[in-house]
Amino acid sequence: MSDLSVTSDLGYVEDAFVWARKRALAWVQTDAAPGHLPSYWAGYPSRPMFYSRDVCHQAVGAHLLGLDAENFAMFRHFARSATAARRWYPLWAFHFDGAIADLDYHGDEHFVREIPAVFDLTYRALGQYDWTGDRRWIDDPDLAAYYLRSVEDFVTAHDSDGDGVPEAPGTGDIFVGTATYNEHPERPLTVAADGLALHYAALNAVARQHGDSYRTAAGVIQERFLAAWWDDASGSFARGRAKDSELDFGWGLETSWFVPMLGLSGTGERNERFLDFIEEHLESSPPPNIEAFSYLPEVFFRHRRDQSGWRWLRHLIDSRDDYPEVSFTVVQHLVAGLLGLEPDAASASLTIDSHLPAEIGWLRADHVRVGDWDLGITQEGRRTTEITLYGGPGPLTVTVGSAGTRTLEPGDSVRVSPQTKDLS
Repeated sequence: MSDLSVTSDLGYVEDAFVWARKRALAWVQTDAAPGHLPSYWAGYPSRPMFYSRDVCHQAVGAHLLGLDAENFAMFRHFARSATAARRWYPLWAFHFDGAIADLDYHGDEHFVREIPAVFDLTYRALGQYDWTGDRRWIDDPDLAAYYLRSVEDFVTAHDSDGDGVPEAPGTGDIFVGTATYNEHPERPLTVAADGLALHYAALNAVARQHGDSYRTAAGVIQERFLAAWWDDASGSFARGRAKDSELDFGWGLETSWFVPMLGLSGTGERNERFLDFIEEHLESSPPPNIEAFSYLPEVFFRHRRDQSGWRWLRHLIDSRDDYPEVSFTVVQHLVAGLLGLEPDAASASLTIDSHLPAEIGWLRADHVRVGDWDLGITQEGRRTTEITLYGGPGPLTVTVGSAGTRTLEPGDSVRVSPQTKDLS
């Protein structure tokens, strides 16, 4: 368990972190009963299970809280469940002892499966390699095989029209397979924008280990999406393609906000208009479930709409909801989100780029773990960043916004600002 702590001039932030840390750690199930895997609760509080979608989204918060063993065990368990008999779909949920959750599985031909989860597991697991630098995330045979199968064998098995993108049957039945994480779309889809966005993200993640052919495939998906899925009148990208091959435009919850969250919509005027579209519809037609909101800070921080990111983070905090995804992602957003942390532990590097809103004068996170490095990071608005490297296996290269790059040795402490190009 980590010693991660958060302090701030805004007591609201400190109280929120204390609540989120305590609540998230209370969901840990490792050794809670004989036979339990290293694991934590990830799904409805009424269901003692861990679900693939929830584990994917709780993983960064779990890492920050020192739950690396739990993350690794659960991701590997999902990877092992993707078999030829299941046409390379991973199972949807397990009990803490590793047993299949019968609620969501009635046999290899009839179980809950959603295309985005296939790619989400690859994208988020390789993201854990960025945070930890632990080579098990890329060398473990089950995980290594899963990453390639997710972007190769799975796609081949479900790509009925040969365009390099898997399709769902278009029935809307989650036990047959759906194209989207939105389980209640207005119209069943064969291809959904959130599935495309995660496919794109997974290919780019795999490319870092296996070469540019995967990055090229990601580029093809993005190029086709940008060319064909835009509607200028509404200022939005399509939420998906229906069974009749018609593109379906309109507000799609996950099918809408996953697109900018994962970079599929790129940058520029269209992306900004689409973010406006999302913000407008969040006001007029917000999601009905609190866990859906847990993605929104990540969406807006990525595109420097920091006040919007903070607004939805406050919504999560104020809910004090018991759904596990809320507490885990509040930890993530308060630390990695507000400080703008992008780790690459394997390359001994970290990028910091403040997303503090006007309401927060300063925020400090102590004992942030990037690989085996232990850091303290203080951010004062957009002006000044202080980094202390408490310890680690060697030097760590840190890039701070526009202020430049510095290589810190264990024991170093530096204070920089955007005007400070030389960080020595």
